[in-house]
Amino acid sequence: MTRLDRITERLNLKEFQLRALLELTKAINGNQQRQELIDLYVSIMRDDLGITRLMLFEHAADWGCAHAYGADEAQTHMDVRPLIELYKDIQFIGSSEGPVIGGFDIAVPVYHQERPIALLLIGDIDEEERRVSPAVKHMNFIQTLTNLIAVALENKRLGELALLQERDKRELELAAEMQHMLIPRELPDDGAVRAAAWYKPHRQVGGDYYDLVRFSDHELLVCVADVSGKGMAAALLASNFQATLRAMLTRDHERLDVMVQELNRLVNERARGERFITLFIGVADTRKGVLRYVNAGHNAPILLRQGGLQELTDGSIALGMLDQLPFVRTGEAAIGGGTLLCYTDGLVEQEDAYGAAFGTAPLERALDQFAGAGPGAVNDALIATFEAHRSGLPYLDDIALLTCRFA
Repeated sequence: MTRLDRITERLNLKEFQLRALLELTKAINGNQQRQELIDLYVSIMRDDLGITRLMLFEHAADWGCAHAYGADEAQTHMDVRPLIELYKDIQFIGSSEGPVIGGFDIAVPVYHQERPIALLLIGDIDEEERRVSPAVKHMNFIQTLTNLIAVALENKRLGELALLQERDKRELELAAEMQHMLIPRELPDDGAVRAAAWYKPHRQVGGDYYDLVRFSDHELLVCVADVSGKGMAAALLASNFQATLRAMLTRDHERLDVMVQELNRLVNERARGERFITLFIGVADTRKGVLRYVNAGHNAPILLRQGGLQELTDGSIALGMLDQLPFVRTGEAAIGGGTLLCYTDGLVEQEDAYGAAFGTAPLERALDQFAGAGPGAVNDALIATFEAHRSGLPYLDDIALLTCRFA
């Protein structure tokens, strides 16, 4: 080969390399689909460069083979993590310090922001042919091309992940808005009943729920519930539960035991045994000064009257645990001049820096010291004590707090 021929060959090679890089760059900038980018890269490697064996591994949640040809099926499922630790730069495979991978000669690791994101293994099928191996001849260009495609695939994956996270964020915001609409905006504040509440979801949405519903000028439903688990699934079940409960009130509130059995059936039907709901539900008759209630496995509300503190425990097991509740007992308590504090377990189970739970003692003290000032004062004092106990640590669970003062 004459000097002119060698110069012409090098020029043609450079022209091809520039054209290939331009074509791949245009495809990346044109936001082509992931598989289209991989197909273009493989076409350049196999058809234009003559690379006869190739395995391209990439790292997303874990390492996996993005594309392979000329390789055994078992090789595409190999664990490449040891190779990533071994090969920090482009390197021949099977050297004295590295393992032998049948049919593959060169390893090309790709790093992005100092993090390994891809590993290319290439080789030749016809190793006896007397010619310069394409893998060796085009080694630097292959490294450049592989870096380009690997970073492009990583950026595309991160972009899709960001879009998914943004969509999820928006869905959570909408769910939080819907849940906020379901929580009573205005609580009773009249001569018969005064009420105050605090709701704090563990995340943007939660599975705790409270409600106050008037039947007449002297009858009022008091309800606090807690769906097992957290997040969107718990919030959806809580919202569905509230809608179901409200639909049942007009016909069943006189028979709480019947209502609770029906609620248990519906929870089983919709949660399919995957979740359960603890529930405290009561009907307060302010004219008679009596509260009829059922406590279905919920944290016992605390009632303060002149005679002292009383925990409201009569009821049944939690809803959704069995197809049919084995028993439902309706309790009754005198509420005239009393203050009722209802809460979910996220309040009393919150731990401090030493792992100690908040417990019920602070609830009883807040009732004893501030009940005379009204339910808002009880809640404010209790929340302040709770936040001092939490001392900036994350909330462990959803929290609902409902306090009612009866005339």
